[in-house]
Amino acid sequence: MERDPKSWCRAFFEVDRACDAYENGISESFNSVIDLARKRPLITMLEEIRIYAMERMYKMLQEGQSWGNLKICPSIRLKISKLKKQQRFWGVIPSGIQQYEVRIGNDGYAVDLNNNTCGCRSWQVSGIPCVHAVAAISYLNRNAEDYVAPWFHTAMFLTCYNHTINPLNGSSMWPEAPYMKPLPPQKRRLPGRPTLKRKKDQSEMESKGKTRHTISKAGSVNRCTICRERGHNRSTCPTRPADVASTSRPKNKKPKKCKKEKVDPVQVPAPQVDPVQADPVDPVDVPAPHVEPVQVDDPHPDVDVPAQPVATRQRIRKYSERITKIGLRRKVLKKEGSTGHNPMVLE
Repeated sequence: MERDPKSWCRAFFEVDRACDAYENGISESFNSVIDLARKRPLITMLEEIRIYAMERMYKMLQEGQSWGNLKICPSIRLKISKLKKQQRFWGVIPSGIQQYEVRIGNDGYAVDLNNNTCGCRSWQVSGIPCVHAVAAISYLNRNAEDYVAPWFHTAMFLTCYNHTINPLNGSSMWPEAPYMKPLPPQKRRLPGRPTLKRKKDQSEMESKGKTRHTISKAGSVNRCTICRERGHNRSTCPTRPADVASTSRPKNKKPKKCKKEKVDPVQVPAPQVDPVQADPVDPVDVPAPHVEPVQVDDPHPDVDVPAQPVATRQRIRKYSERITKIGLRRKVLKKEGSTGHNPMVLE
């Protein structure tokens, strides 16, 4: 209520205004049209707006004349046609002279055709008969277009666009005004961080063929970074250790990595083992034979040979187990009387 609802709430609108629009559509449409023109200078902006208004008024006048003998505007006729389809569900109860009560279920509204009023206030605010008024008008077999406010008639539309804007000559044919000419715009500080001026000065000097002068180091005294004495630097310092470089390494340069030397592994020849022949063994009475490890003379006594790895010991153990299985298998074959076997020798 503090924001004056008469301008934005339909419940507080005044009647007999024939307008129920609470949006700001007219201003938004106009601003969208002059969006480009408003960026121009003042006189140019006004000229573009004048040309647009002159052209639009002519087009709307031609459109109104093309409607022919229509009593109301086509957009209002479309609304009335939709209301005629909706009024079928409403029941009309006559009350007095041109007074009716329109109901649907528990909802009811009083309609007065003499004063063009309805209990919902939509007819008084918009100027167009609501669905309740259309139901009462259809009950009398009358035309709902006859009860529309005169602001929506075709004659009123043509009267609105009857006056046009006269054309004008170009700015080159305008008479000179005795007033002072407009001054150029003042220089103002641009938003944001200002650019460095030295870049501009340097570019100007280069364009003029001048070079930038720098301060010479002639006459300056050097200071050693090792002994902190003046008159020499670290490359000629007498107290510089031998392991200290004459010049410091650049910060962005990484030191070289030392390459690892490849050492060839000592190749030791594999020991030669004489083939062992397995004797037949009775699998019932005699236990599995125990194989003694084979002693092999070292061909290179001066070379330190590492101990046998775990894999080699496991391989020898598997060989001994296999020899035992072969002996047991030969014993079984002989006992069964098989003669088609060959002597098995494991190397």
